[in-house]
Amino acid sequence: MPNLSIIPARAVMDQTLTPTQLRVLCAIGIHTNKLGGGVWTSVKTLASEAGVAERTVQTACQALVERGYLTIIPRPGRSNLYEVRLDAPPQELVHPTPAVAAAPERPKRTTPKLPSVEREYIDALILAYPERPEPPLYPAVRREVNTLVHSGVNMLTLVRAAERYATHCALNHTEPKYVKTLHRWLADGIWKVYDVQTVHGRTREEWKRSGQDVLEFDRLAGYLKPEEVAL
Repeated sequence: MPNLSIIPARAVMDQTLTPTQLRVLCAIGIHTNKLGGGVWTSVKTLASEAGVAERTVQTACQALVERGYLTIIPRPGRSNLYEVRLDAPPQELVHPTPAVAAAPERPKRTTPKLPSVEREYIDALILAYPERPEPPLYPAVRREVNTLVHSGVNMLTLVRAAERYATHCALNHTEPKYVKTLHRWLADGIWKVYDVQTVHGRTREEWKRSGQDVLEFDRLAGYLKPEEVAL
């Protein structure tokens, strides 16, 4: 078991959190990566580590989500994906400690902050992307998505490209361990290879319905290399 639990310091000072909620957050924090994400531990495991019932874990998680300390991505048929919100703006503490109360007020941000892409669109991208042994690093994915969207890339374009990459992996029987990590797939511009909606004015589904070889479509679209079609 790791020696540390990664949680935001403000959670420790937030006296609106119950001891049970804080214990559950600490249990989740045991399994995070350094960015606070990558947690797909089962409720049963979290309950055992926090010393509470499984139902108590679920209730505490809902409260932590409402307070802005936790994000949960449901994954049907598998354990939920949890992210401890390390970068969320702090909420006003009901009873701040003397050190916090005496601290000088920090200067306000003068550079306007660009709006962040809504979570539902990033979740759609993650669901469209082919499966890997480890869940995606949500903070890293969010950062790359925001960069691309603010540069003018349409979010729907990224989702469709992810679907085409998933098709490519399925056609080539790519093992999950060889699938690119989603944030590198975005950062390295690999998604551009799969940003092809039509070939000769027709979609892949239209090629299939007309009886043409869809492998030829995949080759022309860049999903396959010529030697792969020959196989």
